[in-house]
Amino acid sequence: MFEAKDAMSSKSAAATKAGTRPHLVAALLVAVSVFAIRPACADNLAQMLYDVYDNNPEIHAEEAGLDVKKAMTKKATSAFMPQVNAYASHSMVEENLKSGGTDRTRTSQYGLEASQRLFNGFRNRNNLIKAKYEEKSGYYQVRSREREILLEAVKAYMDVYAARKMISLRREHVANLEKQKRATQARIRAGELTRTDLSKTEALLYRAYASLEGAQADLGGAAGRYEALVGYKPGDLIYPQMPVRYLPATPDEAAKKALQMHPDLRASRASDRAADYAVKSAQGAFLPTLDLSGEIAENFASSVAQTNKSDRSLSLRLSLPLFDGGARSAEVERARAARSQQVHQTNALTAKIKASAREQFLRYKAAEAAMRQAKAEVNAASNLLRGIKIEEKAGQRSYLDILDAEVSLLDARELEIYSQADSVIAIYSYLAATGQLTVSGMRNEYARNDPETAAVVERARQMASAEKTQPAKAVGRRSADDPWSGMR
Repeated sequence: MFEAKDAMSSKSAAATKAGTRPHLVAALLVAVSVFAIRPACADNLAQMLYDVYDNNPEIHAEEAGLDVKKAMTKKATSAFMPQVNAYASHSMVEENLKSGGTDRTRTSQYGLEASQRLFNGFRNRNNLIKAKYEEKSGYYQVRSREREILLEAVKAYMDVYAARKMISLRREHVANLEKQKRATQARIRAGELTRTDLSKTEALLYRAYASLEGAQADLGGAAGRYEALVGYKPGDLIYPQMPVRYLPATPDEAAKKALQMHPDLRASRASDRAADYAVKSAQGAFLPTLDLSGEIAENFASSVAQTNKSDRSLSLRLSLPLFDGGARSAEVERARAARSQQVHQTNALTAKIKASAREQFLRYKAAEAAMRQAKAEVNAASNLLRGIKIEEKAGQRSYLDILDAEVSLLDARELEIYSQADSVIAIYSYLAATGQLTVSGMRNEYARNDPETAAVVERARQMASAEKTQPAKAVGRRSADDPWSGMR
């Protein structure tokens, strides 16, 4: 590259001596050097999934919802803390005397009061544990939404990849038919073929034009979905490596993995526990309440009749609810009904997840078989076309047979492209069905097991906290100083 730039420099010097404008030559040199050193932009599926997690606003919205539940946990924790209040008051009373005078009295009061609930039927404790389980459920709900969006991104990635392959294939087919049309017209003039052969070629050519337009429309739609999910337009996409190491041997093993890892089921189980403690909290309303309170007050008066004084008080209050019209009993019944509903929902979700895991595992196996079949079909169609061309030269086949064989080969190649995309989508659909399709989970696992990764994670958190006070930056592909790049 440097030798090419030196050569261009010598040429520019010669051109300048010949009268060429120096600034125009310099601009050309800059353009050539920029295009020479610019690397080709290529996206891979794993990188794209990390960018989806970092850029997608729907995932950010779910994480903001999780922050709401974290705040509710902090609120439940605050019930164990004492309540302390400071107060101050100032008043003036003006009284008209019968003697005609006026008596003004100014009174000021300052104080500090504190209260602490010592016991309330364990409701504070149960409400705190309930809030923690609700927060845990919210965490897995975020992971579930992450899983859904990542799967949508995988489908968009493969749709763009397949559409581009299809456009390339159909352009090649159009060019081949245009070439054959010209050759057919020449052979008609030579008396070797008839107008029927030309009509067949033209019909296939018009169909190829329409198919090419359809593929371009598919690419436009897929690229739009890709950009909406990832945050930038697709570059040169690379066919992904298949994560076959995550595949089990049998559908039963797939179902077992789903029951262990699926975020929806984990969220539902956490909601079960939260419902248990909601019942305990409602039952605690039947138990007595014990409160401790104290107050310190200073009173100042301007009247001679009133003296300044200081008050100190400490009290312990025990209360036992006797009758409230059945409100507490109704609350317990409501909590128990909600718990029963949640348990039934968990049981239904368990059966659904097991069935989905088995189905997606079998669908991947079917997609894998379809991909092998498509590859074999392409080889067979290629051999068929090659043989028919030889036989047509020997007079044993017609020109129409060649056209039919070319259409069969085109269909086989299109089927191969679609089967490749379907195979990738099928294996990632299995990972999503078993709860293994995650970016945040992998980051957390690396951070726990690798000290270097833990340092990277901490640096990323510091950068994120520093950026909260700065304007938001445009989303895009990961740069070289990306704090997560070492984990990919």
